[in-house]
Amino acid sequence: MKILLINPASKIWILAKTLPLGLAYIAAYLEKNNFAVEVIDLAVNPNQTIPRADIVGITATTPLIAQAWKIAKKIKYKNKKTLIVLGGPHPTCLSEESLEKEYIDVVVRGEGEITMLELARAVLRKKDFNTILGISYKKKNKIIHNQNRPFITNLDSLPFPAYHKFGQLNQYTNPQPLLGSRRPAINIITSRGCPYGCIFCYKGTFGRIWRARSPENVLAEWGLLVKKFGVKEIGIQDDNFNVDTSRAIKICRLIQKKKLIIPWSTPNGIRADFATEELLREMKKAGCYRIAFGVESGDQKVLDYIIGKNLKLSKVKKAFKLARKYKIKTIAFFMMGNPGETQKQMKKTIKFALQLQPDFAQFTTATPFPGTRLFALIQEKGKFKIKNWAGFSQFDQKAYFEFPGQDPELPAKMVKRAYQKFYFRPAFMAKFLADFQTWKNLPNIISATFHFLFKGR
Repeated sequence: MKILLINPASKIWILAKTLPLGLAYIAAYLEKNNFAVEVIDLAVNPNQTIPRADIVGITATTPLIAQAWKIAKKIKYKNKKTLIVLGGPHPTCLSEESLEKEYIDVVVRGEGEITMLELARAVLRKKDFNTILGISYKKKNKIIHNQNRPFITNLDSLPFPAYHKFGQLNQYTNPQPLLGSRRPAINIITSRGCPYGCIFCYKGTFGRIWRARSPENVLAEWGLLVKKFGVKEIGIQDDNFNVDTSRAIKICRLIQKKKLIIPWSTPNGIRADFATEELLREMKKAGCYRIAFGVESGDQKVLDYIIGKNLKLSKVKKAFKLARKYKIKTIAFFMMGNPGETQKQMKKTIKFALQLQPDFAQFTTATPFPGTRLFALIQEKGKFKIKNWAGFSQFDQKAYFEFPGQDPELPAKMVKRAYQKFYFRPAFMAKFLADFQTWKNLPNIISATFHFLFKGR
């Protein structure tokens, strides 16, 4: 029996080409259990021919769900016997939406490793799907939702991602290719889950319980990437790498001890309130050259009562000061336009971004992805302006929703103003133009400048 896993190509504006770790983990788990599996990443090879398979699994975020449906429909048209399985954040949240389409057979909800293995075994043995946890499927034209699968508690039990299934790894970049050009650049996940409850964040795939791999397990994969695959840069893609500060410090010290120091970063961001001086010192010694922090707003009331970030701005200031002390570059993530946020508070965010002095800043409009508290709030009290899922992109400055008492067009205008004020400062331009990386990445920078400042819609 042959299993094929597919990562759809993005139709939204994005420069990053990152290896799809979810599929890489599932492929490794299936291969470990003696199933033949192939992976096709259409994001880097959009014209690759899709071969026949007994089971085809397609992953999808919200902006990519229409592409996933399109691929599934083509495959089903050619071979009706192929079992089409969808997984990822969007199908997990809205499983019935996909299963209502005649060419989708099964949706895997949440983590996919164990579920896909049990599904493959059931198909091989021609067994019913009724005992497989974590799936929704169709039987006699009826949609059936099996019970949720508990999240994997022992992440060390999982095999390392099947990097060998992705061809030449130098086709992959870090998630912020404007700021670095080393290849191959590969992301890793050292933990899953997030215990916090921000309004914009979806927890359906990995849950709210933080689960961590051991430092030793992380370093074994790190060594594999550096020594076997020749990776030149690593991104720690955790939602919360430093929730357990002592574990993060131990990982950094093991990198040093095992002489596996290469440039690495935290592209998804770390908690500013857990960014201790000891941690940042060890991160720097271990090769970390850039840290992202999810600041979100420069107004404490927005953080406390609208976003629910559970973060004090005084802690944010301290974290950025420490990063400068240890010469680690910083990115600050900001978001504007959450329900109830005023223009005055958005202006305060821009002012705070300038005072904070990060090396780089990213500003986005609040985007109500399905499964988030923000999505539920707009469903209840507001109105969506985006008519299809393909329109959901955090990199586009546009109005996603209407909310009582709030100008829907204001957040996009404020985001563009923030970019202009932050990046067109003489001091920033002088520092930016003096950086060698700027000239190496000039084509990408020109493309991004045009998109963020003049298009972005």
